[in-house]
Amino acid sequence: MNTTTNDNTANQKLRVAIIGAGIGGLTLSAALGILDHERNLEVDIYESTAHITEVGAGIGFWPRTWEIMRALGVEKKINEFLPEIPDDGPHIAFQIRKSDQKEGFHVQDVMIQGPFFRLHRADLQQILLSQMSGRLHLSHRLSSFEETEKEVRLHFLDGTTATCDILIGMDGIKSAVRSGLLLKTGLSQSLFLDPVWSGTVAYRGLVPAENIETVFPGHRAINTPMMMYLGKLKHLIVYPVAHEKTLLNIVAFVSDPSKEGTVYDGPSSVACTQEEILSAFSGFEPEVQVLLRGIDHPSKWAINALVPLERYASGRVLVAGDAAHAMPPHQGAGAGQAIEDAYILANLLCHKLSTKEMVPKVSEVYNAVRSPEGNRVLQGSILSGRLADLVSPGFENVKEGDTDVPLEKLQELAGLMGKEWDWVWKSSAEGDRKRALEMLESELLY
Repeated sequence: MNTTTNDNTANQKLRVAIIGAGIGGLTLSAALGILDHERNLEVDIYESTAHITEVGAGIGFWPRTWEIMRALGVEKKINEFLPEIPDDGPHIAFQIRKSDQKEGFHVQDVMIQGPFFRLHRADLQQILLSQMSGRLHLSHRLSSFEETEKEVRLHFLDGTTATCDILIGMDGIKSAVRSGLLLKTGLSQSLFLDPVWSGTVAYRGLVPAENIETVFPGHRAINTPMMMYLGKLKHLIVYPVAHEKTLLNIVAFVSDPSKEGTVYDGPSSVACTQEEILSAFSGFEPEVQVLLRGIDHPSKWAINALVPLERYASGRVLVAGDAAHAMPPHQGAGAGQAIEDAYILANLLCHKLSTKEMVPKVSEVYNAVRSPEGNRVLQGSILSGRLADLVSPGFENVKEGDTDVPLEKLQELAGLMGKEWDWVWKSSAEGDRKRALEMLESELLY
């Protein structure tokens, strides 16, 4: 991208710079390669690390995200990593229990229509790398950029530079591209600049399912797509992930609503002891205790998020994925939203009208379509976390360990949770894709 050529064809190509080779950046690269039939794009991906690694275990594929992968034609590659082929029939999305007591009880099963499965991040990464288009530059951390009317000049910490026609920041919650975008739009001192703490910490760990089966035969978390163990200001999400052998991904949340919107004091993630987790959940039912005791090397994460941005794009600079709408994981939608950003962007950039001169309009269309949706999901994820922590009207006086909370009241709460989640299986990104292309083709934005 920073090399000079006299080839007129090459000079006419739209130069796309993607900052960040996480799930969002790799999906965008793959989608551009798949959809750019005329080969009108020149794509460069800049990754700050020396090696591509993925933090976390499983990525949830809901019907909305699975439809995108089908549209990109990568479903067969994904199927190779799954124990069974996803189908469009009814499925249990998750099972809800009231668990912050010695004898927990079943509250409700939440059903969906369409496929739902978990894929290990390392496996998805392998699939996307096999489909990647463009050049991958490792050990390239963006320090700043300068935008002119015709291009963007990138500056990296190692002293190298590059130029592009459109800069897409998929560089995570601490995005350098977002900082530059806010600076250029006069918002460098705004609340949007840095992530804020949600007031929640998450204890994470992976446990071989066979280990749990040995000490607790028939444990429901092994064969249930997702278990949700609820308690006051504490809850757990547990689901199986197939990766060489079946693992149980355990995420245990502890919340302090008074700290929401503050800055977390300490590193965003640290190793912790098993004793710390067991102490936090000492009042939970035995099947939860078994899961927590199975985590040999737990970690503790501060759950941070962004204040919803007013804009995701301006001129030749865009942000996407966590750089645009980093959210708590309470709807399992963070990676899916990054994939959706990539899908919409790839369709816009591969359109015949997307010339160098049209980049500012592409940015406006992307912003008009994706910023309302990304911000909606961000705010919905926050609300879903509150509901899972029994923070809802009618639960103000409920305390951890209360055994007299009426089942009907909990079922009503579960219904609210289901409604907050149902967009992932009842709606489609295809409408947004079509609307984006119509807007690009129109003389004026709607």
